[in-house]
Amino acid sequence: MLFCLLVAAFAVQMNAHNGVNVSPKLFLAGAYEPAAGLMRDGIRSNGLLPNKEPYSTLANFDHFGGGGGETVVSPAVLQVTGKNAIVDWVMVELRSSNDISKPVSTRSALLQRDGDVVSTDGVSPVNFLGLPEGNYHVVVRHRNHLGIMTANPLPLSNVTTLVDFTLTSTQLYGTNPCAIIGGRQVMWLGDANQDKRVIHQGPNNDIFRLYSAVLSAPANTTQSGNYLLKGYLTTDLNLDGYAAFYGPNNDKAFSFQQAALYGSGLLNWILTEQIPN
Repeated sequence: MLFCLLVAAFAVQMNAHNGVNVSPKLFLAGAYEPAAGLMRDGIRSNGLLPNKEPYSTLANFDHFGGGGGETVVSPAVLQVTGKNAIVDWVMVELRSSNDISKPVSTRSALLQRDGDVVSTDGVSPVNFLGLPEGNYHVVVRHRNHLGIMTANPLPLSNVTTLVDFTLTSTQLYGTNPCAIIGGRQVMWLGDANQDKRVIHQGPNNDIFRLYSAVLSAPANTTQSGNYLLKGYLTTDLNLDGYAAFYGPNNDKAFSFQQAALYGSGLLNWILTEQIPN
């Protein structure tokens, strides 16, 4: 397995001298376990993580500048365990300091349990092939968490730049762009319908999407709210490999706790992704 990873890493790094390289670090609130300082990797350990990036087929996720269609370069990448185990796919965007309204380039990349975002070889930084060095805002988005963007443009080149979104000293764009758990910045959970908002209760709420997915599952013949729907699902808010409406570790509870803790007890509190459209 190590040989396969080394060969794959060499192939990816051949492009590293052409373009700019960035190494984001971030935590997803749904998967984050603050006592361990790591995220859970239930999707991977349950064999549900797709080899191909999911964002090309999701609403409100558009690729630019050569991004899209990325695939894991070797099965060995998804066999890694421990802190470097893969949690999920994320989308990394770079936006020009002159116009932050849309990305100039995107890449789908892999998120590890310790927060490191790596290329599809599981090792290398995220490379934006052919992109000239310059000042860019760095954005990271996820399929059921609200995306985040650096408040200020960063000088990027073929020398890898670490962007640690977990640090409270890293300024983010917008108002209330993320949660703070255990002294770390984490991305808000709960955007099950990819409308760039998190709504626990009220019109167009995300929990109804969870409820509908569980009750309408073909194998849930009794339409039980306790049914565990296994799969690679946007309604799996805690990223354990299951969409659960009731029962232990259910996804509704994660959304409820977030709204109750950060929304001053208002369960119809609305969070909006703080990235310019």
